Amino acid sequence: MKVLSCEYDFVVVGGGVAGTVAAIAAARLGVKTALVQNRPVLGGPSGSECCQNSDGAFITGAPEYVNRGAMETGILEEMRREAYYRSANGWQQHWSLVMREWAEREVNLTLLMNTEVHEVETEKHRIVSLKARTLGSETEYVLKAPLFADCSGDSFVGFSAGAEYRMGREAQSEFGESLAPEKADKKTMGSSIAFRAVDMGRPVPFKAPEWAYKIHSDEDLPYRLHNNPKQGYWWLEYGGELDTIHDNEAIYQKLLSILFGMWDHVKNGGDHGAANYAINWISAIPAKRESRRLTGDYILTQNDIMNHPDFPDVVAYGGWPIDIHPPEGVFGKGHPGTTPPFIFPGVYSIPFRCLYSRNIENLLMAGRNISVTHVALGSTRVMATCALCGQAAGSAAALCMKYGCTPRELCGNRMRELQEVLYRHDQVLPWMPPMEEKIFSKISADSEMILKIESPDGELPLVPPDDVSGIYDPCNVPPADRRRGQMFPVASDHIDSIAVRFHNRSGRPAAVKAVLYESRIPGVFEGKELAAGECLLPVGEHVEGVFRFHVPVSCRSVFLLLEEVPGVFVCTRKRHLPGVYCKPDGCYFSNDNFCFTVLPEQHVFQPENVAETPPRPGLSPNLWISDPAQGLPQTLTLTCREPLTCSSVELVFDTNLDKKSPYGVAAECVKDYRLEVLHGNTWFTVVEVAGNYQRVRRHSFAPEKISAFRLTVLATNGDPSARLYNFRVFRQISG
Repeated sequence: MKVLSCEYDFVVVGGGVAGTVAAIAAARLGVKTALVQNRPVLGGPSGSECCQNSDGAFITGAPEYVNRGAMETGILEEMRREAYYRSANGWQQHWSLVMREWAEREVNLTLLMNTEVHEVETEKHRIVSLKARTLGSETEYVLKAPLFADCSGDSFVGFSAGAEYRMGREAQSEFGESLAPEKADKKTMGSSIAFRAVDMGRPVPFKAPEWAYKIHSDEDLPYRLHNNPKQGYWWLEYGGELDTIHDNEAIYQKLLSILFGMWDHVKNGGDHGAANYAINWISAIPAKRESRRLTGDYILTQNDIMNHPDFPDVVAYGGWPIDIHPPEGVFGKGHPGTTPPFIFPGVYSIPFRCLYSRNIENLLMAGRNISVTHVALGSTRVMATCALCGQAAGSAAALCMKYGCTPRELCGNRMRELQEVLYRHDQVLPWMPPMEEKIFSKISADSEMILKIESPDGELPLVPPDDVSGIYDPCNVPPADRRRGQMFPVASDHIDSIAVRFHNRSGRPAAVKAVLYESRIPGVFEGKELAAGECLLPVGEHVEGVFRFHVPVSCRSVFLLLEEVPGVFVCTRKRHLPGVYCKPDGCYFSNDNFCFTVLPEQHVFQPENVAETPPRPGLSPNLWISDPAQGLPQTLTLTCREPLTCSSVELVFDTNLDKKSPYGVAAECVKDYRLEVLHGNTWFTVVEVAGNYQRVRRHSFAPEKISAFRLTVLATNGDPSARLYNFRVFRQISG
């Protein structure tokens, strides 16, 4: 056996999304890092072995349902954008390869694949080293470091080091969680098996093996939709009543039995639309939702997720519904996820105290094993949220190395610096204020978009129809208030009128009432009433209704609700505009918006936004958008207060933080652009880029004394406007 003793600054165990992001974050900040992964690919449940799922569609997080503009940014967004770009060309199994490429390009990062940690050496309350063995190479590693991160999911490192942990469900009385069981137990959420099926273009027979579990009818699968066989079924779940660690192999064998029994039912138990389908891939390992959770200085609970306390040490956020799967899995008679009605907590913060061990002083953690209750895990466990925790943990490791401190000491003394590091590396929390230094005296552009939406390409009836699809969806429950609504940002101190386009097909003039409200949370249609108005619509198509309010406003965003009127339809247009949100009739939103104009004109997409607001939408859009009617190219010019000695510039583009686009690039993202600097009296081109699809682009150059910058957007990936969230300059004041 070959034995290698290696010393690092930081060792990360677990190459899922959280661990990979943590390792990359630390390495980028100059920390000598090792990432130890016991599988042949990176990604954990999202990787190509497990495929939950490799095109990034299952890298779920805060924006999946009702939360607007909440897409996770930072390192995860970089990797997602690359995977989405590659997936546009057909083959959609790029995710693990992208993650590996992102890790291997870091010079400070050593990647140890197929390497299992099997022993942990401790001294007092510190981890000293790990022993790990690489499969098939007869190589043993002794990995020494002052800092470690357990991102393994099952928390083997923490458990072996004697870290405090929890496994199972807390009693309702312990933390006052309404969704917890009355009595504590060891049950968890189960594990799932994934598969893919392909349409062969002809009937394909299937004979189940003898060991397949027998499903007799659809009644054996209550609430479990199985009429689309192509992408597999997330509810093929089992093992929550067993030990998801020690019984892992038995759980997988049972899942195989369930899968083949389900496929027998889909193929031979009636018409499920699967006659021409054949399974062409099955995951090699179960996708695990829950096992050990390490205990930190703070345990996040259901009440924290619902009540949104203001944590001073916030470093990450979540927003997935509290989605607690029943331990019985596929054998349960209730819903396979949380029993409706679903609880959508909104965007909540995760404190740094949940990301380090309470009693092992040099151990960080990220992933589904952070310091949360079983109920809170129902939300924090999804992989995009885990990625944010990973970037926070990796960045914290860099600061711990910089100051020679423990994570707990960092939490007590250096939280602001950690938050600034995260911000500078594009982990921008939705509620964080801008951290940009004011260095520009003037920012101007060829044009800016005035808030108005014209040229309808769709419509919505003012009386929402009942669902007649026959497809049961426990998530998509219509709201109690089904009035159609439109939210939009404001820049003026008053609103005189709002004009909306309608189709009046009622056969007679129709009175439509509108109520204007103050917005408090992006995409949440609840707030204080400001004014009401009414208009009379003539019969016809594309008729304009003007609601006159003449009301002062002191808020950054308002929304309009329209009373139900039979036979009347509001005209819509599909275009993503940050801060401009149509009210969904359920939990799934789209980029359709009312066709409307506002008086006075609202200058909410002004060029000054690129240096004065955080680089993500809130109640305000926080970006520059050029006038779509003027086309491209469009130029943005930034004049410095005084000449700067500058060596790099960072541009933050719009990649649509509302929705995933797993099979292509974001249309809103700038594709081709030119960056120039004014040195003396002459403009010099620093860089010209073609084919961009990433949100953040950093450009370095020889330090020069610069008095102005000029960005010319030559093309986008489909949107008619140039868009930019942030223009950041890294500099020294000359002279």
